[in-house]
Amino acid sequence: MSAMRRYLPVFHDVRGASVLVVGAGAVGTRKIEALLAGGARITVVAKEFSPSVEDRSALGDLTAFRGAFHPDQMEGAELVFVSTPDRALNHRVAAEARRRRIPVNVADSPEECTFLLPAVVRGDEFTVAISTSGRHPGAAKALREFLEDHREEISVRLERGRRRKRIAGKPGKVYIVGAGPGDPDLLTVRALGLLRSVDVVVHDYLVPAEILSLASAKAARICFARRGRTAGHGAVLKQNAIHEAMVRLAREGKSVVRLKSGDPLVFGRGGEEAEHLSREGIPFEIVPGITAAMGCAAAAAIPLTHRERSSSVTFVAGHETDEKGGSAVDWSLLPKDGTLAVYMGVGRVAAIAKELAAAGFSPDTPFAIVENGNRPEQRVVRGILSALSRIAMESGIRSPAILFVGRTAALFPYETTGERSDEPVAQGV
Repeated sequence: MSAMRRYLPVFHDVRGASVLVVGAGAVGTRKIEALLAGGARITVVAKEFSPSVEDRSALGDLTAFRGAFHPDQMEGAELVFVSTPDRALNHRVAAEARRRRIPVNVADSPEECTFLLPAVVRGDEFTVAISTSGRHPGAAKALREFLEDHREEISVRLERGRRRKRIAGKPGKVYIVGAGPGDPDLLTVRALGLLRSVDVVVHDYLVPAEILSLASAKAARICFARRGRTAGHGAVLKQNAIHEAMVRLAREGKSVVRLKSGDPLVFGRGGEEAEHLSREGIPFEIVPGITAAMGCAAAAAIPLTHRERSSSVTFVAGHETDEKGGSAVDWSLLPKDGTLAVYMGVGRVAAIAKELAAAGFSPDTPFAIVENGNRPEQRVVRGILSALSRIAMESGIRSPAILFVGRTAALFPYETTGERSDEPVAQGV
């Protein structure tokens, strides 16, 4: 039997073929659907049919016989598939098919098969077949499921039928990488490839565990600072420690990803880190990410610009470092008919509300605060500027969060409800 065993690579090979399928449970149904997609003419024999097979029979897509298997049902069959829970019946059907020299495939019994089917994963631009010659069906299934989970990523890596060059970190080089706003699906392809290839990942608490889990299992993960431990002099010490670690690790010949929430060059100190690496003669690359304001705005349906409501967007730091000796923002110079995206402003939201009012922003200017944007625990609170301080306190908003101020912040709830109020509108996404 082993001498005549062969592979049927894909179901496209069965167009027009007469196929007998014995068994119409979950496994049999999957095979039937794949065979129909491949253009086979199918006869099904089973004591019970799945709802899908019942529907297919009613539509005339296949011929169905409810009842026990009989050898005469193999007459004219070019292929036989067996997938019943009765092992004795499976053995009898397989033996009869072999006697008639009809190729037969028996689910979960490779020793009785005269041909084997690989696990197949199909994308828009590729087909992958996986087989362990029937010895390890669980492993083949696991590989198929892994590839199905990464089907989109594989498609992105294909360019006109050619795989893109493998993304891998180089020894002795630092990659300052934007992790995006928090959702792993929003990482760039380059960021993901580097995460999976480098020796060390340097990060802080703002990068969620879901993204860190994408790093290679062999990669060392070094976290600098915990929540609430980075203010003032502590922030300077932390940043200096990061600088020293990146240089030391690169000089040890390691490939390093410095993983930063959002985009490295938007309030992320990526510029400082690049300057330090340059002074120390360490090669580096900056990989952009979706900055928090853009990610949070999209998640909360806040258009940063809008033809009828806002012709500009301004990114503002709501909290400055102590060494600046105060805020460098002149709120009165900011456009009042645009959209403000205020980073790191949760801790001083009351002061920001006063500064905006003093700068001439109308008390009924809409605002929205997006907490934990693009994450499962995302929360959106909306209102008007005169109630900003109270609403933020009552809602218990905490970092990480982005404050949006401007007419576009009200577009989604007010346009859909027709109401306007200074009471918070909380939305869980």
